[in-house]
Amino acid sequence: MSHMTVEEIVNSEEVRSVVDDYRDMCFWSMDCNFRPGNEQELLVMADCLDNYGDMAAYRRSGRIRQWLSQATNQAS
Repeated sequence: MSHMTVEEIVNSEEVRSVVDDYRDMCFWSMDCNFRPGNEQELLVMADCLDNYGDMAAYRRSGRIRQWLSQATNQAS
């Protein structure tokens, strides 16, 4: 996946999977129905993965951050 829009990232299987896989470990302080819906929420999600997750979560966070960076650069 490359050069996606923020909306495509938000709706990607990867983001849905990350939230489901790490809900208990990383998103315990958030509403149980949490799903990122915009760029800011994706960044909060990535921060939670970095702060509370394992190495696999850290890698997935990095991939999502990379997609966001590409989407931001593409939009400007």
